[in-house]
Amino acid sequence: MVLSVAGINVKFTGLLDDGFKEAFLGTFARRYLPDVFPSEGDTDIILERFKGGSFRVFSAIYDHNGVDSYKIESSVPSAYGNEAPVFFLLQAVARAGAKKGRFIITDSVSVVLPSGKAVLFVGYPHTGKSTISAIALSSDLPVLSTENTVLEVRQEKLFVVGGTDILVYDPRVEEIYGIEVPYDDVTRSGYRIADIRGDSRRRTLLRRGVEVEMIVVLHAAFNCGQASYAAIRGRKVRKTLWYFATALLKGLDYYEPLPLHMPMSEEISDNLWGFLKATSESYSGRMYEAFGNHRAIFESVVEMSFRK
Repeated sequence: MVLSVAGINVKFTGLLDDGFKEAFLGTFARRYLPDVFPSEGDTDIILERFKGGSFRVFSAIYDHNGVDSYKIESSVPSAYGNEAPVFFLLQAVARAGAKKGRFIITDSVSVVLPSGKAVLFVGYPHTGKSTISAIALSSDLPVLSTENTVLEVRQEKLFVVGGTDILVYDPRVEEIYGIEVPYDDVTRSGYRIADIRGDSRRRTLLRRGVEVEMIVVLHAAFNCGQASYAAIRGRKVRKTLWYFATALLKGLDYYEPLPLHMPMSEEISDNLWGFLKATSESYSGRMYEAFGNHRAIFESVVEMSFRK
């Protein structure tokens, strides 16, 4: 069986009779893995699985005839029980994608603005990304990604070409901001789950890619005041995006027992430099740090889009 994850084809082999591969199509996996679908394309990653009670990667071979191959021991992936295989696969796909010039930006969400272009929100955990996405859904604006965003460079501009399609958000957003957000399920801790895979507008937009109009580094909280902005220019654009573009490659998205140390090939380094160079040249002055409450930031970003 082959799964496409973020446009990267992963071939599963080994012991697969217990639902191991199918688990990557589930809600928990799709919260972190962008655009997971069955595929028949050429193989980019070979993942051989052996059954076991704990998770470990005991073999990794990189760039053999263009393919990365891994042997792992693992039980079936599950939320709260065995989450490591999902984050391992995310790291492996990030590396294979970088070889093709497709970068998975961690800790990010993207929303289509009234202009028809996208805003990319990035930020460390608990800085407001999911709440911003919930506000966008309540405003009937297409949300392209909910946790990890897939970007490509086209003619020195960034384009969103994929992203995660499960949004988990705090239900307090509805009471605090007086909005209503459609949702499909609830987590064990009471957070709501919205599955946006069925949004036909989103599917159509991602097939052709959506140009990024601006990038916003979020610092939002419920008890903050009105929005304020600080423009990011020049070298600081590259420096800021370096973390979000390389965190998955370098295993900064932690999973147990420890993330792999994956080598950065010359091909990946060249693609990464091209990505950062294009971003710093095209988005200097169009990348901002934003401070304030979520709705104030969201509304001011929409207003800026109208002015452009």
